Amino acid sequence: MANGVPKLLNQIASITNPTALLVADVENVLGLFAGPKWGIGINGTFVIVPDSVVDLEYRADWQVPNYPQELGAFQSYNKVKIPFDARVRLSKGGTEPERTAFLNSIDALAQSLQLVDVVTPTKIYSNANIVHYDYRRTSSNGVTLLTVDIGLQEIRIAPSPAFSNTQQPSGADAQNDGMVQTQAAPAALFGPTAVM
Repeated sequence: MANGVPKLLNQIASITNPTALLVADVENVLGLFAGPKWGIGINGTFVIVPDSVVDLEYRADWQVPNYPQELGAFQSYNKVKIPFDARVRLSKGGTEPERTAFLNSIDALAQSLQLVDVVTPTKIYSNANIVHYDYRRTSSNGVTLLTVDIGLQEIRIAPSPAFSNTQQPSGADAQNDGMVQTQAAPAALFGPTAVM
């Protein structure tokens, strides 16, 4: 071998399973051409189909409430997670009817109570609802290119109440049966001098 040329034959011989390396490379290349991995979906299906997802922002906040004590001191007592906010910027080109259908699908979803998922390649944020959207068309980006910003907020789903039957009726929880009219107390409870 010439000076400065690495001994490649020894390195090739040390590869024990070249087939596994080729399969891994093929999987990586095919993954580049797979379907969209970003967007807004319901149960694994994208419900708004843009040409591309331009931008996605996610924000999660927590609040620590404080209460005042004597001499100007404060005490922290809890940490509460605030519902997350997400903002997705989508773009859509194509024909005018395609852009109209795209906007109509966003508008219908925004007016509904339908919960959607904000899908990213690394994580899916579930139980969100569209609370805002706006769009723009500019001459600098092409008049036929529609750019839509969609604002989403997490919707917390309260668990259903669980009721259980008790062995004795006196052990059952009090039930609210609705509005009750007030009634005058019987005179026997207050005696003869009671004024009503």
